[in-house]
Amino acid sequence: MNEDYKKIKRILSDIRSEYARMCSNDVKDPNAPVTERDIVAEIYYRLKLFCKNKSLYPHTEIKPASSTKQSISDLKKLPRIDVVILKNNGSRFWLSDAKRIHDRYKKGLVEARFSSVPIRFFHTAIEVKIQSRVMNAKKDIDILADILKSNKTCNCFMVLLNARGERKNHEKIMDYAQGKDIHLIEYTCQ
Repeated sequence: MNEDYKKIKRILSDIRSEYARMCSNDVKDPNAPVTERDIVAEIYYRLKLFCKNKSLYPHTEIKPASSTKQSISDLKKLPRIDVVILKNNGSRFWLSDAKRIHDRYKKGLVEARFSSVPIRFFHTAIEVKIQSRVMNAKKDIDILADILKSNKTCNCFMVLLNARGERKNHEKIMDYAQGKDIHLIEYTCQ
């Protein structure tokens, strides 16, 4: 983890608290976030405010590449991380490396999607699950654990929110995250 861990944890905890207020004992508020994308959008918005003027860059659906030389077939198979904060690394710029990877896809200069970024530029990685199936959540936790193994200074969080799912599944996910040293921001109403 890095120096911003506590501040980012506070942002995620605030989002969890708001979710809990809206979804306590079931979803009754039509404005409540009901999809993972709702939560991802809120996290992205709050992190964008946090990162302003800090040389930190929040993005969604970034693929964690091991290097700029990773094969295209391997890059295509990489999972997308829900929300990532990127940072430059000394004289290396994440956008330059992302462009280098992008150019290898041969999609043309018009496309402005730089989805694969080397893990060394990851400042924070966040996966979000709402009422998730245990196996899907475990996959995301494993991905975060792999990122952490490659970049020890990356803040890795799983946001697990549960207004209607089964408590036993929620607890299995919590135990699995703890066993992998992934920081969990969680809420369940049941």
